[in-house]
Amino acid sequence: MSGTDAPVLVLDGPPGAGKTSLLARILPALGDGCLWFTEPNARLAAGLRAPVHPSPAGHSLWFLRHELDKARAMTALSSDPATELLISDRNHLGALAYCWATRAEDSLPYHTAVDFYTRRIAPALPAQVMTVILLVSPGQSLNRRGNVAERPRWQQWFDERLLERLRTFYTDVAPTLCPSPPLIIDTDGASPDTVLAQVAALLSGAGLSDSAECLLTSTTPATRPRLASHFADAYEALGGLEALGHPFSEPLDHRGTTVQLCQLGALHRDLSGQTRLWDLLADDPTRAA
Repeated sequence: MSGTDAPVLVLDGPPGAGKTSLLARILPALGDGCLWFTEPNARLAAGLRAPVHPSPAGHSLWFLRHELDKARAMTALSSDPATELLISDRNHLGALAYCWATRAEDSLPYHTAVDFYTRRIAPALPAQVMTVILLVSPGQSLNRRGNVAERPRWQQWFDERLLERLRTFYTDVAPTLCPSPPLIIDTDGASPDTVLAQVAALLSGAGLSDSAECLLTSTTPATRPRLASHFADAYEALGGLEALGHPFSEPLDHRGTTVQLCQLGALHRDLSGQTRLWDLLADDPTRAA
């Protein structure tokens, strides 16, 4: 990939499809050669991205604006010679899926959301964006997540009717909203190794054979990791489980710093020992001393 811009790998799909678990397996395998964006999280946003109207329409508009910011950042970061691959946990598809599938009276109209994507986000995207859509049936989605929401604000993502509509969106509509035809993987009957092998084949076809080989030699964690002790204070200060969800990776050594991935974000410890959110939109935490 020397002398060319790094491609972008996007992971998207309904809740419980395995996006975060896949990301937690990819990142340790690829190491310093990748940079990544965690799932958008309005509760943890700062600066111009902070104000969020409490309605579903306000949240959807925030996500779309976030994706515009991210598209611009990815285009800039893709020229970084130290980066072979950019990875994103969700992109514009997540916001569009919600607008299409929700039945909330105060939701953002789907046609408005698509227009925002078409006119503003799509022109700002990097040249090479590869999308992987992970599918899951509503029943399997619920089973994987314990069938009960741990927090009241997560309850809507346990509505089986909403999950069915989201699956339909990702199957029938989402492929028309990707910069190039997506790789679609139904994870209901697929092992983690099978899913990873298909993603590795996609990377190999994009000229990232070394990265693909690294993925194929990675292993699936036996249990959910615990939060590293040096992240405990920052985790609680930022809202704990309510804001960040559970840890989903062991602490990762990355470009001389340490990062730990959670379900709804990641924590970063820089070279001076300071901890904060991993946020490539605010700055490049891999280069902060």
